[in-house]
Amino acid sequence: MHDLLQEMGHEIIRRQSQGDPGKQSRLWLTNDIIRVLKNNSVTKRIEGIVLHSPPKKELQLNSGVFSKMKNLRLLKIIGNVHLSQGLSYLSTELRVMEWRGYPLKSLPTSFPPNKLVELILRCSHIQQLWQGTKSLYKLEHVDLSDSRYLVETPDFTNAPNLKRLILQGCTKLHNLHSSVGALKRLIFLNLKGCTSLTGLPCNISWDSLEILILSGCTRLWKFPETMGNMNRLRQLNLDGITLVELPSSIGHLTGLSYLSMRGYKSLLSLPSAICGLTSLKTLALCGCSQLEEMPEGVGNLEHLEELDISETAIRQFPSSITRLQNLKMLSFQGCSDLPPKSLFKRFLTWFRGNLDTGLVLPTSLSSTLCSLVILNLSDCHLMDGTIPSDLSALSSLLVLDLSGNDFTLLPESISQLWNLSIILLRCCSHLRSLSDLPSSLAYLDAQDCISLETRSNKLHAWISDEHGLTVLKSTRKPRQLKDGQRDILKKRAIQVYIAFSQFIPGGSRGVGIPMWFQNQSMGSSITIGLHPELDGSRKWLGYALYFSYEVKDLESWESRRFKRLHCEELVFRFVTDEGPHKDLLRFGTVPKFPTINMRAGFFLYVPRKWFQRVSKEVDTWSYIEVSITNDNPFMKVEKCGARLVYKQNAHEFVDVYFPSKKMTKNMRRKGVYQVLDDPWNLVSFVC
Repeated sequence: MHDLLQEMGHEIIRRQSQGDPGKQSRLWLTNDIIRVLKNNSVTKRIEGIVLHSPPKKELQLNSGVFSKMKNLRLLKIIGNVHLSQGLSYLSTELRVMEWRGYPLKSLPTSFPPNKLVELILRCSHIQQLWQGTKSLYKLEHVDLSDSRYLVETPDFTNAPNLKRLILQGCTKLHNLHSSVGALKRLIFLNLKGCTSLTGLPCNISWDSLEILILSGCTRLWKFPETMGNMNRLRQLNLDGITLVELPSSIGHLTGLSYLSMRGYKSLLSLPSAICGLTSLKTLALCGCSQLEEMPEGVGNLEHLEELDISETAIRQFPSSITRLQNLKMLSFQGCSDLPPKSLFKRFLTWFRGNLDTGLVLPTSLSSTLCSLVILNLSDCHLMDGTIPSDLSALSSLLVLDLSGNDFTLLPESISQLWNLSIILLRCCSHLRSLSDLPSSLAYLDAQDCISLETRSNKLHAWISDEHGLTVLKSTRKPRQLKDGQRDILKKRAIQVYIAFSQFIPGGSRGVGIPMWFQNQSMGSSITIGLHPELDGSRKWLGYALYFSYEVKDLESWESRRFKRLHCEELVFRFVTDEGPHKDLLRFGTVPKFPTINMRAGFFLYVPRKWFQRVSKEVDTWSYIEVSITNDNPFMKVEKCGARLVYKQNAHEFVDVYFPSKKMTKNMRRKGVYQVLDDPWNLVSFVC
């Protein structure tokens, strides 16, 4: 509906101008804009220009054309545009100016920005916006991201309504004008990657500030001792900075809910005042390699939900951690070289017993960690006996990561984690067998578990090399499965949260689109129509896509050189009634091709839940369009097939994705890999 109204508005404007773009009040078609600007046929009627310059094409403009646009209120230019004679004039009516890659060192000296509301000059050549004080009372948004020549911010004394200031990636910015510290209505300040910035204004009055990002400010050596009234600050990012210590004034940020200090390698200790941040929900200390202890009062962070102390040197942990009853995510990843009285062993002492005799969860721990959803113990070199034998008290646990450890067996109590959906066991090279796993499990990754023994009477999961995505299959014949077990397999295989894929090499003759995919089209995109879901039983479970493609001239010099410099990655973009889906799906193709000219197939399944992560209107969609792109110029998508998976056709879908043994032999005769072949790994899985 929005697109339709927009097109109607465009048509009205075109008719009013009688086909002469220079007489239109708004210009948005690239060819019209280029023709008008190059022919210098602009008029004062023009109020808005939105120019998307063709990629990889340099557009030269005469700056004199802007002097005729006396009523210009919107100027948006994206692309490689150059001004051969500089820029001497901009309309005094300008409200919004967005010019990505702005080619000049400053704005015109004659330009009065008194009506300017938004100024966006990303990736510009700006060194200094303007000199002196300007009237900026309507200015609310300034974005100079990646303007790598910017040395100093302008005087914002007369910009009392500025709400967003984004200076991310301004690598030569060494100083913030003192007026920045007096912006009382500033809500968002992003200084990420300002590697030359040495300090913040001495006097800060950021009464309205909610988000402050200082990540990557590697020369920031001083933090204001007095942080003023910043009770509204809820997010503070200090990743990768080099301050020796944090000021105690950080304890005054009582509204802070997110504090990230990832990679803060010079941090030696945390001020005890940090324990007064009672609103804190996320504390990320991953990579603080010199941090050896946590403050005693950490248990006062009663609302803390996420605690990441991966790759730290913490050796003691206060007992008050048991008071963190709302903790949902706890990560010890990489705590592998700690001494006997280390953090992790202290953590284990919450379990009764000792490391030699096995561990049992006490009742108190059950009540303490009852909210824990994610537990990451990867790369801790854990051996048999260092994992508690009773994990059943972690009743809310959904994700357990034990990758990179040295144990040979898993505790049998894992089967009692009734809500566990994901278990990661990658690179557990000593793991010999798996105990019974909970029936709730949807995702099992045991890639590179080279000692793992499989048993013929168990169900199996195949794990993709690229993404470790679980696909379920049984080695037993259907009649050997228990009642309903086959249906459980099918259901579980298509209701996982994560999309999975399968590469199918087909030799020089190629791979056809299976007939099951009723919607087929030539080229690299396809659209499926959806029907209003009046009946809950007709709710679709997922989106299945199959396409064939050709890779040519694999042995040419250009192709070999390209493969060394680029990762052959498939990118899937989805468009619905709500517009482009903000998330992209990326999958790598098989790195080796057996022939010079090869045709292959690729299978993709995207569960409904993947779409629901960003949209609550899935039930109202009338179509889903998908397009496939690849950074390999030698690869061309030839044909696509797509179909929605419903409960009613789920068994057909599983049969397509999991071919029968007879079908497998036929496929192998044609040079097609099935999931049992490389690059898939086989691991045990019990239903």
